[in-house]
Amino acid sequence: MLSATKLTKSFSDVHAVRTVSFTLEPGHIMALVGASGSGKSTLLNLLAGLADPDTGDVRLNGERIPGPSDVLVPGHPDIRLVHQEYQLMPNVTIRENIDYALRFFEKNYREFRVNELIKLCRLTDVQDRIPRHVSGGEKQRTAIARAIADKPAVLLLDEPFSHLDLPNRLIIRDLLFDLVRHENTSCLFVTHDATDALSIADTLGILRSGKLIQLAPPVDVYRRPATAYAARMTGVVNIIKAKHLSLFGLTEPENSDELICLRPEQLKLDEAGVKGTVQAVYFKGSHSEIDVTFSRYVSFRLLTTRDDVRINQQVGVSLTETALWRLKS
Repeated sequence: MLSATKLTKSFSDVHAVRTVSFTLEPGHIMALVGASGSGKSTLLNLLAGLADPDTGDVRLNGERIPGPSDVLVPGHPDIRLVHQEYQLMPNVTIRENIDYALRFFEKNYREFRVNELIKLCRLTDVQDRIPRHVSGGEKQRTAIARAIADKPAVLLLDEPFSHLDLPNRLIIRDLLFDLVRHENTSCLFVTHDATDALSIADTLGILRSGKLIQLAPPVDVYRRPATAYAARMTGVVNIIKAKHLSLFGLTEPENSDELICLRPEQLKLDEAGVKGTVQAVYFKGSHSEIDVTFSRYVSFRLLTTRDDVRINQQVGVSLTETALWRLKS
């Protein structure tokens, strides 16, 4: 079990990480989502023992993870961090890159383990190529294979999906599932895009300016975000003042300036609904997102599977559910 307790880290007057605490259970996937500059990479370095916290500590199974000021070689043998740049050896093959991580093991086991990892990470067809002759997704999978070669307890990933096209993103997503299932490895990754985090994480955290503002199962963070920032970081959302609920015939709450979170799927096209004008249509394949304006101050984005909606068309909109979520800020 990996635990962080009140971690803080500052660089001059920049507070990169501020009193962050959480626990990652064995065999679980945790995702931390935040905008650029929210402290994601700094936090990973603290967790991996590659940077010293100003206060707080990191523990693995109850034992404190030492930082660079405590050891000659920074890092921990049971924690692996995969950087965005992959850091592969450029002039040896994919297979040799993975094999190098097992160089202190007996030869027969090393060969068995490399074969196992190549199959697990879908690298069979490119194992004899050097890194510059493979795709970004294949480099990413090689870096992961090398990181888990000696079966660490914790795998940390820095923006694992940021440079990948959709097919490779899906392969990496499936790979993380397989790692947890077959290797019993705990996995924590940071990202600025919650799309993949929502689908594979057991626990989802929202980072803002170094502070962990929400930590819960993905469905709870999506449906009941703590703040407007958390709502926007986890997907498309309509954030309106409570006074505009009267548009749908709902009773206006006492605090008319209170913020309300409405996801696009909570609205639907309905001929009997409130009339508005379509301002934009974004085709997404399985559905379209459309922006509908009702007044100078009120505009909503909603989902539809209809393919006959056009810009400037008059449409009716109604709420599919009245369970509205009120935001703190």
